[in-house]
Amino acid sequence: MRLLPLAMVKPGMRLGKPIISEKGQIWIGYNMELSQSMINKLIQLGYQQIYIVDKRTDDIYIEEVLREETRSLLSGQLMRTFQTLQASRSLTLGDRNVLSKTAHRCIGLIREDLKSYTRPSADTIMLMVLNRSSFSIVEHFYQNALHVCVYAIQIGMIEGYSSVDLEALGLGAMLHDIGNSLVPQALLTKKSSLTKMEFAQIQKHTELGFKLLREIPGIPILSAHCALQHHEKVNGTGYPLALAGTHVHPFAQWVGLLDAYDAMTNPRPYRASLPPDHALENLFTGAGTLYDKSKVEFFRNKVAIYPVGLSVRLSTGQTGIVSKINPSFKQRPVVRVLTNEHGEQLRHPEEVDLSSHLHIMIYHIGEEAFVH
Repeated sequence: MRLLPLAMVKPGMRLGKPIISEKGQIWIGYNMELSQSMINKLIQLGYQQIYIVDKRTDDIYIEEVLREETRSLLSGQLMRTFQTLQASRSLTLGDRNVLSKTAHRCIGLIREDLKSYTRPSADTIMLMVLNRSSFSIVEHFYQNALHVCVYAIQIGMIEGYSSVDLEALGLGAMLHDIGNSLVPQALLTKKSSLTKMEFAQIQKHTELGFKLLREIPGIPILSAHCALQHHEKVNGTGYPLALAGTHVHPFAQWVGLLDAYDAMTNPRPYRASLPPDHALENLFTGAGTLYDKSKVEFFRNKVAIYPVGLSVRLSTGQTGIVSKINPSFKQRPVVRVLTNEHGEQLRHPEEVDLSSHLHIMIYHIGEEAFVH
């Protein structure tokens, strides 16, 4: 099985993992042969890549960080909450109680999924695979909330946080951008540069989110402070309060760093996504000024930026997929090479351990891996 960019999927290929609708129903089942109309529909829905059956890689097991049931629950609840806030700019007492109950349930499910997930090592942060790239602000809110939450909980588990702290960090990470539902959508999706006045409006999402979360029963005040402070910077140049250093809570520092990484590695209406290694370099550029240096180093040392199954092009010109994560050298995975530098399929795919071949780099990932 391999993760193939949708642009490279051809009719007749078979699906390696089922496609689940937003309502949790199976739309296309495992091993089903794909038709051109199915492929067109997936493109229409904003899918970037899907799992495909490939006998050359059928021994590679690709495990998702979260179960589909967990994703479906989070998707439904978070999108409904965002849409309700967009429409009415407030939540009824009933809505707030439902959000609180569901948010806690979601955090519990995420923690259970992460405990049962087989990681290369106990100190490895696994990234989420982005299969869809919709520029709907509701879709973006859900994806960003899910990613930042999962990364934050993994960090808390590695750091040995108490159950109470893990819950507060997870809730804060999941709901850190809820204030964006109260900001004009046109500003959030604007492709051109924002005016000073427009940017000031967007900045208000931190305070709006804080005020909203304070009123939701069962949401810790520390989680609300993650919404308030996640755009503060350690050198005091952030917003809304220009806090500096230890005045920014460590949980909010984590959420801000993870939010920045997720934003850089996922596309936006006004720009393409950055490769994960470039995003890490950008975080290091801001280490000690924008972000806490020790947290940036921790994240760099623990995160596996190339998930198993990902299509890659090497600096040698060869293409293949990531077949294994190296626990001690997480940014240098093992790659199963499937084509030579001329794009010709290899009769006998070979494994290249990038931790033993430091002169070989991953140049492109996903669809770009197939562009000469």
